[in-house]
Amino acid sequence: MSDLRTLAAAFVVTLATITGGAALTGFVTADGAAPAPEIQNEHYVDGDAVANDTPGRMDVEMESAARSQTVLVDPGVEPTGAVPVSPLALLGFGGPEVADRDVRPLANALIENGHDVGVYVPDPERQRRAVPPGAEPGPTQLGERLAEADAFVTFRTDYDEAELDEIESFVESGGHVVVATEPDAAFDQPGAVGLDATLDVTTEPGYVYNMEENDLNYQRVYAEPTEESDAALTEGVDRAVLPSATPVGTTIAGSDVLRPVEGSELSTTRASTEAPLLVRTDGVVMVGDSDFLSPENAARADNDALIGNLADFLVTNDRTPPGPEGQRSPTGPTGPTEPGQPSEPRQPSENETAG
Repeated sequence: MSDLRTLAAAFVVTLATITGGAALTGFVTADGAAPAPEIQNEHYVDGDAVANDTPGRMDVEMESAARSQTVLVDPGVEPTGAVPVSPLALLGFGGPEVADRDVRPLANALIENGHDVGVYVPDPERQRRAVPPGAEPGPTQLGERLAEADAFVTFRTDYDEAELDEIESFVESGGHVVVATEPDAAFDQPGAVGLDATLDVTTEPGYVYNMEENDLNYQRVYAEPTEESDAALTEGVDRAVLPSATPVGTTIAGSDVLRPVEGSELSTTRASTEAPLLVRTDGVVMVGDSDFLSPENAARADNDALIGNLADFLVTNDRTPPGPEGQRSPTGPTGPTEPGQPSEPRQPSENETAG
């Protein structure tokens, strides 16, 4: 019996200790909940690390007076599943719920200056026919579209060997290419890595961040022109914002155009980095981010000026067009135009944007 009294007394003392502690905590917070622990992550509590969250004004302008060009955009749509009635919806023109790549600031600038914007959507119903022995293989769906284009925008899609050959031929014939990637791109896809090799560009694993100076959060890094940067790409750009950037480079002669500001580090090493975030070779521009092209980011810092410069780069090319003797009829969207003169802007028709 004495053992039972001892156990009961111990239980009462223990219960009193627990409930007493809970009651004390309740007095501290008044609502019965324990106070939240102090946050130790400096990038969440440092007021200096948070910039003005009021977006600026987006004003994407082009300077080029090139004749009407056709710019083909590959948003990286898999050749399966339903495709919107208007392929332009994949670029944000049909609402955010269907946009794979919302690049309206770039597309609008091109269209408003008399250029055509096409969207490449592979047709799953079209299968490449077997090539008889000794016969030349026909072009892929992408190759057919590139044959009628002057410039190409891609997001590091996984291309097969035949498509990579067609992209290489496109660049060799004077076409300009803009490649945008991001840290979470599938580096294990052979076609994506093959695209880098085809265009003589490189990427690095990881993302660049800055705990000291950034736009809204530590991963939205500022990038500034380098001393040797291409003036045509940095005109009006003192500072750009790249929401999620990975380092890029070139394997041939080229220029580093934008580098992260001082204090930036690479996630894979936690070490300081000055690796470029935008580079250019003769006819190729590689950007280590793609989200800067969206409307909400185009209004940050000088992103709108950068987008306008990229639009000028796309249409200022030496592309030898298809046709007799390499000549294409100088006909703009609303009628003939003199070479070097912009045509009247208009919205592209369905047949110009279909896959």
